[in-house]
Amino acid sequence: MVMLFLPVIVSFSITSAFIPIAKRIGIKYGICDNPGGDPLKIHPRPIPNLGGVVMFVAILISAMTSVIFVKFDLWKLLGILSCGAIVLSLGLWDDLRWKSKTIYKPIVKFTAQVLVSVVVSVLLSIMGIRIQFIPISVVMGLLAAFYVFGGMNAINMQDGIDGLAGGLVAISAIGFTTLSIYTGNTLGLVLSLSTLGAVLGFLIYNFHPASIFMGDNGSHLLGFMLALLAISSTAKPYDLRWFIGPILIIGLPVFDAAWAVIRRLARRKPLFEGDRGHFYDRMMRRGLTVRQTVFVCYLLQAVFVSSGVAIVI
Repeated sequence: MVMLFLPVIVSFSITSAFIPIAKRIGIKYGICDNPGGDPLKIHPRPIPNLGGVVMFVAILISAMTSVIFVKFDLWKLLGILSCGAIVLSLGLWDDLRWKSKTIYKPIVKFTAQVLVSVVVSVLLSIMGIRIQFIPISVVMGLLAAFYVFGGMNAINMQDGIDGLAGGLVAISAIGFTTLSIYTGNTLGLVLSLSTLGAVLGFLIYNFHPASIFMGDNGSHLLGFMLALLAISSTAKPYDLRWFIGPILIIGLPVFDAAWAVIRRLARRKPLFEGDRGHFYDRMMRRGLTVRQTVFVCYLLQAVFVSSGVAIVI
């Protein structure tokens, strides 16, 4: 019972306590998301975007604290957290790039994400964390890299209105918590609960009107965490349920991102060129408020997650 509450309480407490400090640092040093006339940005003023850094610290401390109460591979945990730090750094680099107004071609960001995804997937494979659906080394490695790359971008695409991306990740974390309990995956349980608590603490400040954003550092980190949990949840080779289930638990971000790729290809637009054609954009164009839109997306995400868990269990 302690195991179910401790990681959530620790990460929630750390995030909710340190977000105000991150806000002050962001404002003082100009580490903010500045709308700057960008039509894709709907906030009227610069908002600090260091939420991901705080959530990473919370997940790290929460997971390390759990070692006191439960047994799992500490070195594997340290390896996973190191991968998280790499992904977080990539997102933070992108946030600082926008801060300095330096314009890179989208291919630079794409290349960086691909390289990081490959490096992280190799590191995960060395630690024994692989997609078991097709137990062939090359296939497992490529799929893992795709999961990490897709996770980072899928969560980033959902970070377009206050409270949406974080809430979707929280609901997914509940699904992966259920899966981890069912399979006896202690490390997965610790990480999913730590992620859940960190995101809930962040959402206190990120609900509309948000006073802090997760930034690319946060969307990359949370995308990686969901990808990691999905990879580690494919427990049975050649069992389609264990392949589809984790994807459904990630839920709305996966399907909305897939539709965005199809939409942009059909319109012959660059894949990394943002637009306002996402599901939440369409809901708002129908007259829903930000909070109403977020609530609808939460309900849809709950359906996806419940379906994913039901398929597996």
